This record gives sequence, C-alpha cells and structure tokens, in this order.
Amino acid sequence: MIKTLNRNRTKKVSALILLSLYQLISSFPFHAHGYEVDTFQFSGERTMNLIRKQVAFGPRSPENVKSKENTLRFIHDSLKPYTDAITILPFKALGYRGHNLLANFSGRSQAPRPKLMLGAHWDTRALADRDQNYFKRDSPVLGANDGASGVAVLLELGRLLSNSRQAVDVDLIFFDLEDMGGINGLPFSIGAQSFVEKNPDYRPNAGIIVDMVCDKNLRIPKEINSFNAAPEIIDKVWESARRQRAEVFKNEFGAAIIDDHVPFLASGIPVVNLIHYPFPRTWHTSNDTIENCSIDSLEQVGRVLLDFISTFQSDASRSAAASKLD
Repeated sequence: MIKTLNRNRTKKVSALILLSLYQLISSFPFHAHGYEVDTFQFSGERTMNLIRKQVAFGPRSPENVKSKENTLRFIHDSLKPYTDAITILPFKALGYRGHNLLANFSGRSQAPRPKLMLGAHWDTRALADRDQNYFKRDSPVLGANDGASGVAVLLELGRLLSNSRQAVDVDLIFFDLEDMGGINGLPFSIGAQSFVEKNPDYRPNAGIIVDMVCDKNLRIPKEINSFNAAPEIIDKVWESARRQRAEVFKNEFGAAIIDDHVPFLASGIPVVNLIHYPFPRTWHTSNDTIENCSIDSLEQVGRVLLDFISTFQSDASRSAAASKLD
C-alpha cells in the first residue's frame, strides 16, 4: 500500500514536471531554420479592423476622389510610426492619375542585404459588373476582400516588421489602379506596370502579391504564372503553410491570373501571387463587404507570410556567412 502511494506520487510529480516542460516549450516563439519568429503575433482581429476602416471611406475607384485621398492618407499614417522611409509615388497612365505607395523596412545586418517585396492593390473596381442584380452593375465595388484585405494584411505586417527586422530589407508596396481591367478596354495592373516602368533599377530578390485573402471560404492554390516563373518561391511559401498548418493554402494548381505580379515577372523579377481561386462569389459584385470576411482566413495568411519572411531572413543569413568563408 505504501509502495503504491509512493509510486502514485512519483507518477504525479513526473506528470507535473512534463506538463511544466511542455508549457515552457510551448511558450517559445516558433523557429524557422534558426530564426526566431512569433507568427502568432499576427492579429486577424486587428487586420479585420484595418479592413473596416478602409471600407468606411467608401469605394476607392477613380471617380471617388475623396475616398481615395482618405484611404491613401490612412495607409500612409498607419505605416509612418513603423517604417524607415515612406514615399507616395504619383503617376499618370492611360488617362488616369494614380498613386502608388512604398514603405521600406531596413534590415539590421551590415552585410549586403537581400530585398523582399510584399505588395497589394489598394484601389477598388469601378463597376460591380458581375453582380446578379443587373441594376447594380454600374455601381462601384466596396472591395472589402478585393482591395482592402491585402492592404490590411500588409499594414499588420508593417507593425510587426518594425520590431523584428534582421538580415533583409522588406518593402511594402501599395499599388493603385489594379482593378480597371476590362472597363473601357483598360488593362489590369496599371499601377504596378507604371511602377516597374518608372523604376527599372528596382530589383528585389523576391516578392509576393497578396490579393483577396479574407473570404470565409478562402482557398489559395498555386497560381500558374507564379509557379512557372518562380517555383522556388512558391515552394517556400507552401512549406511555410505546412509549418503553420494553414489549411487555406491548397496543394494544387489554380489558374494563370493577371495581377500585380505580372509586370514584375515580365521584367525578370520573381514575384508570386497569393489569391483566392476560383474567385469567390462576391468577386466584382456589390456583396464584396466585410460581412463576408473571416478573421481566421486573415490570420492564416498573415502567419504564413511571417514564417516566409523568417525563412527568407535565415537563407540570407546563411548566404552572408558562406560568402565570408569564401
């Protein structure tokens, strides 16, 4: 009887020790290839609020001048406390005036630093031309998903990047006039095309475009143009998705989509596109509202991007160390 009691006490003590060790280990940030990154710092709730603030301005299409001014100011002011440099880049193209915005987060390493570009379009479509209600097709799209979600993810990343920069430079670029494609014969990605043309010396080592990432039924397959031109980046993103158990990333191929990555790919810059496909039912309709957005979808995408940034940093650090040995 006494031995049984002692054995039970020993088991209880051992269990308590194991539980304490588990809790201690679980409290550590996730490590990707040796670089510390706490991916759970990314807040889907905060990101959802950033979407809410954008849609409160109204549609961000060319004819809504005041709404666009307010949104551009909001993006600028949201990033200003965190970034090393922020620049608004006005441009004229195809009879329209637009504004791209670039925010830089410099790495801390003294060695030559690789550059990672993360981009999203901040404008919204001028016509809800896929709406089931014929009488709404001439109305502009509010763009909670197609416009505001990518911007919100980048703004939340900017807040976190200011505290965790190490081996690389990260640029956040917000492109205007992406969603005019097919309206009066206009192409998609006018702002991104203008940026590439006006900045021929801008050559990031890699880039990711984030577009339509808040739907409640989000699914992100491997976009074909991205995979064909930059398979190594696609592979690394999906490795990050596996580590983060991000179920919205599907291990399958989607379609070849025209988005803001295409002008970069045409210039030989490896930029991939993370986008919902098949396009959600709210795409280019009056139903692209915040009610159809998901905090969980936003968190999955944000955690994967943070993991990818960490891996990118680790690869850069190893390359720098190898060059010193040479």
